[in-house]
Amino acid sequence: MKWLVPAAFAALLGVVAALSFEWAALLFPFYFYALWRHKPSPHKTFLFIICSLLFFSYTRFTIVQQGSNLTGNEQLLLLRMPNSFDVDGRSATTTARTYQNETVFVRISITDEKMQQELQTISHTPETCYWKGTLERPSVARNPHAFNYQHFLNTQNIHWIYNLDNYDEPSRCETTVLTFVEQLKTIRHTGIQHLQETFPEDLQPLAQALIFGDRSLIHDDLLTAYQELGVVHLLAISGMHVGFLVVMLWWIMLRFGMTKEKVRWVLLFLLPFYAMMTGASPPVVRAVSSVMVVLITQMVSSKFTLLQALCSTLLIQLLWNPLIVLKPGFQLSYVVSASLLFSTSVILSAKQIWLLSVLKVTTIAQLAAFPVLLWHFHEVSIAAFVTNLLFIPLFTIILLPALVIGYLMSFMVPLLTFQLLTFLENIVLMLNKLSLWLSSFPYTTLVLGKPSLLFIFAYLIVIFVLFIAWESGSIKKPLLSLFLLLALDIGMDQFNPFGSVFFIDVGQGDAILIDLPWGRGTYLIDTGGAISFGGEEWQEKHSPFSVGDDVVWPVLRSRGITVIDKLILTHGDYDHVGAVKDLMERVLIKEVWITPNSQDKEVMEELLVEFLEAGVDVIEMMAPFSWQVQNASFTLLHPHDRDYEGNNDSLVIWGNFGGLTWLFTGDLEEQGEEEIMKNYTIQADVLKVGHHGSNTSTSDLFLQTIQPAYAIISAGRNNRYGHPHPDVIERLEMEGATIFGTYDDGGIEYRYIGNHGTFRLTIPYDKEE
Repeated sequence: MKWLVPAAFAALLGVVAALSFEWAALLFPFYFYALWRHKPSPHKTFLFIICSLLFFSYTRFTIVQQGSNLTGNEQLLLLRMPNSFDVDGRSATTTARTYQNETVFVRISITDEKMQQELQTISHTPETCYWKGTLERPSVARNPHAFNYQHFLNTQNIHWIYNLDNYDEPSRCETTVLTFVEQLKTIRHTGIQHLQETFPEDLQPLAQALIFGDRSLIHDDLLTAYQELGVVHLLAISGMHVGFLVVMLWWIMLRFGMTKEKVRWVLLFLLPFYAMMTGASPPVVRAVSSVMVVLITQMVSSKFTLLQALCSTLLIQLLWNPLIVLKPGFQLSYVVSASLLFSTSVILSAKQIWLLSVLKVTTIAQLAAFPVLLWHFHEVSIAAFVTNLLFIPLFTIILLPALVIGYLMSFMVPLLTFQLLTFLENIVLMLNKLSLWLSSFPYTTLVLGKPSLLFIFAYLIVIFVLFIAWESGSIKKPLLSLFLLLALDIGMDQFNPFGSVFFIDVGQGDAILIDLPWGRGTYLIDTGGAISFGGEEWQEKHSPFSVGDDVVWPVLRSRGITVIDKLILTHGDYDHVGAVKDLMERVLIKEVWITPNSQDKEVMEELLVEFLEAGVDVIEMMAPFSWQVQNASFTLLHPHDRDYEGNNDSLVIWGNFGGLTWLFTGDLEEQGEEEIMKNYTIQADVLKVGHHGSNTSTSDLFLQTIQPAYAIISAGRNNRYGHPHPDVIERLEMEGATIFGTYDDGGIEYRYIGNHGTFRLTIPYDKEE
């Protein structure tokens, strides 16, 4: 079985090369080192190459085979919906199969609370029916490095979202028989419902996550706290959970007099069911498969290592779906598991207290996961090295066993179980408060931004050398190299000659990020903000959308920005300032500019209280005011008085940097434009079009005065206001301006060095259909 390890690594190289030659090139030096160290025979090297080529070809074939038979014009589809609905506020989603066996993502609009309750209880739709609806493509990422929903679904070979017109009006239905896997999913849905009916309300989120692998009930704030503390992996079912289950069942069955051989057969029968019950995520499949491989080999041979078991599961998953390597969960699961197995000599080097062993395991896991976390999430937890010492034993020894046992008891003595679980609920509530409190401390996470491939390669090399040196006991030089590399990464902003102006796609609103070169200043003009129209309690989402947390912060995080030197709030409309509160929890804001007396608006009044409590300087700004940062100059042109009149008192800023002149107008309308023309004679190469392209702004006279070469319109895609107005577009075209709009182009960036730069669109060539 020694061939399993090189075969798995060869297969992985072939798959990665089929998906990205750049990543394959990054991995190749490590393969070269392995070949140099182990010096395989020419025959084995040849087989290694053949294995890589086979998996390369298989992956390319899988990619080619993916695609859709639908045109997008279909309004009547024959669908089979064997899965339960994910109900969230006023919408419900599931997956369905067409008559051509293509999977589509189905979305239903919920009209009332009764319909919501009915959908929550449905484990599957027993018939294959014709349904009326409309097809749409999944949305792409509208800002760089944001979550790409289309890519996420495409890797599962799902290419369409089908919006049902009415769930209650299918036609020509035929009863269908569920497959074995679909029946297991139905049982899982029933099991989750039982948990929600028998467990105390505040215990349900954690219990559902640890027993069924479903984190949908965990509140966003708590989930963020776990992420910042570096213990979010404890909420995902993995090897720890599977190991506990196997040990518990092994012990119980032996106590009942079963032989070890019978116990193995029972476990081999139960483990696949457990994988399906917990959602069959990559870490669960990896852990379950590894245990099953070990159990099988113990029946025929005892010479089978855990590393060989891990490699066999890797081969199985790559054969099942090679595109699974794109999932962060898959990458983290195998990278951390392999690192721990390769480092057993370090972990078990000598007799030591358990606390030191846990610290070593945590350190190895964090170091191994570091490049993966940085690439996908652009930040890593510093607190993890300490918090895992507390949380791992607490989850492993107390919470997980207690929840599993409590769930099993709930079928036999539900009333007594509920009383016992209430005590456990109090422990979980205290744990939640502790987690939120610990995460409130500064510097629990290190935000480094999206790294370049060169930096990722450097991290991989240094961490790889560190692991090798650790085995020999001399880690000072590699550890020092890692700290120096981190220091260089953190300080890169101070040595970055590039500047940028980025118009963030925040939907219907404004948010403009100006990042000057050499770390000379970071300004954010407005933050965007989604207006909530309220509703009844049943209409609330489990995780409400937040422009600050879900749009602006990911943009800042991907650039490694944690400090805003100037937050310029042009006026008090919610679509310009609504995300401020969320951002204040994420970044340090040094100074806030507001237009005089804009606090007359309720939202601004509330923000002033927040700024005061946080000790942030707030300045009411009036024109004229100028400042210069090296070669970049800025001038505040408007307003000139303290009478706040809404849009026409927006802070208006003219800038000269990056080889272009800029005019940022907020929601300025014609009256304000006339005042600017009256007080100044200005020209601007780039005009941020006022009021999202409303017809009340951007007059002919103003355009003739400004003479913009480029016009940027920040407006939501398919917004309810009809922005930008066709007349505004016509006036801009008549002036000869090149028009960019976030509604079509997503985020719009001008990146420059010195006096030369280029505009970049997040969604070029109208990719989003």
